[in-house]
Amino acid sequence: MSPAAHALFRHRNIAFCTVKRAALRTTYIASLAALLIALDACSRDQPIPPPARSASKAERAPRASEVETPKQIETATGYRARIGRGAELFIPPWFVAKRGGYDLIVHFHGDGRWQQANIEHAKLNVVVVSVNLGAGTEPYSNAFKSPAAFDQLLADTQAEVAQSGHAEGAQLRRIALSAWSAGFSSIARVLTETFTPRVDAVLLADGFFTHFTDPKKRTVNTRGLEKFARFAEAARRDEKLFAITHTTIPTGPYPSVQECVAKLLAMIDMEKTPSIATGPREMHQFYAVDQGSFHIRGFEGTQASDHVKQLQAMGETMYPWLKARWDKQDEAAAGR
Repeated sequence: MSPAAHALFRHRNIAFCTVKRAALRTTYIASLAALLIALDACSRDQPIPPPARSASKAERAPRASEVETPKQIETATGYRARIGRGAELFIPPWFVAKRGGYDLIVHFHGDGRWQQANIEHAKLNVVVVSVNLGAGTEPYSNAFKSPAAFDQLLADTQAEVAQSGHAEGAQLRRIALSAWSAGFSSIARVLTETFTPRVDAVLLADGFFTHFTDPKKRTVNTRGLEKFARFAEAARRDEKLFAITHTTIPTGPYPSVQECVAKLLAMIDMEKTPSIATGPREMHQFYAVDQGSFHIRGFEGTQASDHVKQLQAMGETMYPWLKARWDKQDEAAAGR
């Protein structure tokens, strides 16, 4: 058993609060969220060089020193502000309001500088808010139990955008929700029946969870996945964008992201297409799903460092789909 997998089984004190039943204790998120804390500490104190490509399997054990530091983004005309508990707003230097409006990505879990680097790579003309509430799923779920909590976040974002001077008079247009790992719990809370129509895109990087109804048979509960199945069906019709990337990290007595994705595909009667390809950061892809604006990419990897790469690579894996979608919508609107 790899060091990361061993660590996953040791931490059984994190509650999975996206479902209303008794709290799900998930070892998967605990150790990997703890790694993010180490990433934050390293990136704030001193740059850490990336691992050598020739590293052996033993050398690829999860260590903070293996994580690259995000490259520095030009800050002369960018705008940053704290807008609430754990939330940081960033308006990139190239941002321009269009037709009196701005688009917003709200990302849950992962240092804000990574999302700044990711939107820079994808050249997304958006405002991004990164929400970081520490390790584990519980803080991300609890923070948005009340629908008013996310409405307040949007109101705070609007006020800060107006104050920034970068988008005078601009109003919120499209919303994309993205998450890495434990941040999925926030999206599961935010996607209520009343708010889902306002969300144009959901992007999940190695974070998609429910629990077992029968752990011995590894029967994945479908109730917690139903809203995402409906969102996936809308994406297949190009009404929404829904994208997921994941690793193959095992989670023992609890469903892995890979198992939950497989159950989602079964619920909407879709199959995987085998695909051998090398993705960004040397991630090895082994299957793909593409229909309409519904996309899944499965990547090999059982180490915590593989999990972190899913966050680091969002600007290359999923954000390009968002850019293409929103650019196409803008072109269609301009041609009317």
